[in-house]
Amino acid sequence: MTSNKPSFQKIHYMLRPRKQVERKIIIELLQELQTAIKINIKKYQYLGLGSIYYYDFILFNKYLNITDMLSLDKQSCVQRFEFNIPFDFVRFKNLSTTGFLDSQSATIDKNRLVWFDYDSRLIFCKKRKGKQFIINKPILDDLSVLTRMSNENDLFILSVSLDIPKNTFVNINTRNQFLNQFKSYLSGKYKLVSNITSDNYRYIIQNILLNTFKNNETNQALKFKKLFSFTYGDTTPMYTLGGIYRSEDLEPAAFHSEFFQPDEDNIIDIDVPLLTYREKLKLDQTVKFFNEKVSSIQSEDDLSKLATKTLGFELECLDLKNYIKYYRYYPQYYEGII
Repeated sequence: MTSNKPSFQKIHYMLRPRKQVERKIIIELLQELQTAIKINIKKYQYLGLGSIYYYDFILFNKYLNITDMLSLDKQSCVQRFEFNIPFDFVRFKNLSTTGFLDSQSATIDKNRLVWFDYDSRLIFCKKRKGKQFIINKPILDDLSVLTRMSNENDLFILSVSLDIPKNTFVNINTRNQFLNQFKSYLSGKYKLVSNITSDNYRYIIQNILLNTFKNNETNQALKFKKLFSFTYGDTTPMYTLGGIYRSEDLEPAAFHSEFFQPDEDNIIDIDVPLLTYREKLKLDQTVKFFNEKVSSIQSEDDLSKLATKTLGFELECLDLKNYIKYYRYYPQYYEGII
């Protein structure tokens, strides 16, 4: 039985290509952000959920030079978390996010970059006399506390599972029930039963989260400004939202990355293909060629046929386009025998 195991025991966190792409894009966006608004993320404290792999900690130290780092986890295997700490400047606390935020050490006199990478859902669906939806209140409580204690230019990223039971929104009664339960969290366009669908679920989650920030910002100068949002799925479908607490608006013209998405209704889906080493190598050798072809060839069938002929293996048009878009961030794994 594995259902009750923590997520780090179900999948190796370092071997998730789409998650890796997301991490690298976020780092690039944060590097661009600090240039655009003249902040020094090197001086921030990083607060995250490093699990036993600490991969985001390693990357944020390597590319953002952060050395004040704190990892949280409430699992009972404390020695395993402490054993795997990668640097002596990383600290570990055996606390949940909510437990830490309720503690005295949660308040600091410096800026903070927080990434709460929850492996749970924002909304649960349970069967009790039909379908009943339950919101994950601890996550919303975390947002409320962080918003109250935030400083100017603090950064906050959160990830939640988008996994929902199959056919949840097929039944009109279920959709009505969902709408009745969460209407107070939703903006106008999402208060329509016709928009409560599986295809719209990620936008509904984003809307609930952004409105939660707004509801917690009443009568305070600092506002949560969305910077980006992504969905991806290596195993479970996930949603990530990132933003900054500021009293002034950001100037979109200062950002050049296509992944900077302040629009509250936009989400970028990271859907890179799973490739063998040889397939990736061949694609890398033809990146410029296919980048030009993707722009000039309109027919998906023609592009797929060209890809098969040029590469020597079958590759669907969408997979080709996605690889060309994300190839700079695509990870490559090797086995080392020592």
